[in-house]
Amino acid sequence: MRKRNVHIMLSFVLWATSLLSVSVGVPASTAAALKDISASYAKEEIRSLYQAGIVLGDADGYYRPKKAVTRAEFVAMLTRTWKLKTVSSQFPAYSDVPKSSWAYGAVQAAVSLGIVNGTTPTAFSPNRTISRQEAAALLIRAMGMQPSQPASLPLSDAYSDAYSVAYWARPYVAEAIRQKLLVGYQGYFRPNAPLSREETAVLLSRVKKKIDQQAKGKTPVILGWQYRSTVQEFIDLVKDTPVNTLSPRWFYLQADSSIADHTDATLVRWAHQNGRKVWAMFGNRFDANATHNALSVPANRAAVVNKLAQLSDKYQIDGINIDFENIKPGDREAFTAFVKELAQAMHAKGRTVSVDVPPDTQTDWSAPYDYANLARYADYIVLMGYEEHWSGGPSAGSVSSLPWLVKSSNNLLTQIPADKYIVGLPLYTRDWSKVNGAWQSTDLLILESYRLISQNKPAINWNPATSQYKATYWKNGTAHSIWLEESRSLGLKMQASMERPIAGFAYWYVGEKLPDVWNVISNVITMQKLKNRK
Repeated sequence: MRKRNVHIMLSFVLWATSLLSVSVGVPASTAAALKDISASYAKEEIRSLYQAGIVLGDADGYYRPKKAVTRAEFVAMLTRTWKLKTVSSQFPAYSDVPKSSWAYGAVQAAVSLGIVNGTTPTAFSPNRTISRQEAAALLIRAMGMQPSQPASLPLSDAYSDAYSVAYWARPYVAEAIRQKLLVGYQGYFRPNAPLSREETAVLLSRVKKKIDQQAKGKTPVILGWQYRSTVQEFIDLVKDTPVNTLSPRWFYLQADSSIADHTDATLVRWAHQNGRKVWAMFGNRFDANATHNALSVPANRAAVVNKLAQLSDKYQIDGINIDFENIKPGDREAFTAFVKELAQAMHAKGRTVSVDVPPDTQTDWSAPYDYANLARYADYIVLMGYEEHWSGGPSAGSVSSLPWLVKSSNNLLTQIPADKYIVGLPLYTRDWSKVNGAWQSTDLLILESYRLISQNKPAINWNPATSQYKATYWKNGTAHSIWLEESRSLGLKMQASMERPIAGFAYWYVGEKLPDVWNVISNVITMQKLKNRK
């Protein structure tokens, strides 16, 4: 469906020379009992978290409860509390947490979820002790809570040092206090005081109890489109991923209103044996005339619906994903009628209908889509959240910047229910250059963009305006730019999208193995289920 032209250094050296070893240590399942926690007020919490593998001791069996926790240590323990997967991103978010750092996977996982910020745009300060107000911010972000506004904070009523809380931290501190995650001592909150390892154990124990008490939310739809791969290649690509819905390009509308069938039942059998669903794609190949002929004549429309119903029975597929593009604006009502009639036929068989739609651009491209009525009849509406800047378009830029995606989503959600909304995201980007005054571009899958970067050594900088890395380089006297899609950019898009209880995500297209991206997607799903947003 190619759219129109989206804290603890791992080393067992002497403890005196290591700031972080007490948090890595030996796994709870094999290490001896911790030797130095019997006098700690947090001994029960430490033992519990130790058994869960969230906090660890050093190689000699010591926990060091009074020792201050570093920023990297806290992030590592926080991600373990949520059972998040580490993320080995291609590009380090911070220069002082390189790929060689023991904390790289945890920090990158937290960055990709929007949980952590650096102390500067390019530095994380991993070995600096974390303050209580910093910990409050990380916790509240991780729990997906909306903090109070500074103007409404009740801190001054409870704590004598309320106004020493940094302005940026006040909403998080207030929420952490309201949630009884952090408390003060003798009338003081001590926002800039470092957290000790025993304080951290108490804090994370409270968080873990809240997580354990929450009902687990519904697993979202994670759809992956097949393109340019054999069935076996596609299976190999999705089998170790969180993709739970497969959409192969099998059915195509023909000029005579018949349907070309390219089904391979092998994929259906594998999917059902492995707990996946199959929503076969039905496309119109961008053929406006064939679409008009098939949909505007009721008899032709009924024949298409009946044929799709027969094919769904024949192959025992779970649903149809409609991908009709370049529809004539005058066929708006006919397209809506087709979706209504297909949904009725499929629902009678217990099957699903989803419809791919572009953002509402107020142009002829989006005019044929009656978003509200399509959502009335179909089970899901899939926003094609990419092609913000398309090949052959008037300007170069991101395939799917975060502000553009949020704006497109917000607009669509004024017209359709959130629980029917699936956000389509890109697993591709473009290499842009200007030749003879005109923009040209080359499509790149994510790993292809990595290889291109390796070959050309571009300057790479995080662009807050798009929430993406932008790579720039020169080749043969021509400037090139790439707005990269990778684990961080995709994770932030997912996080922003899940501020509402949407149905899930779709990815165009699954064409290569992307373990760092899939780990981020798994982490977003994990956190969302724990927040119990349905």
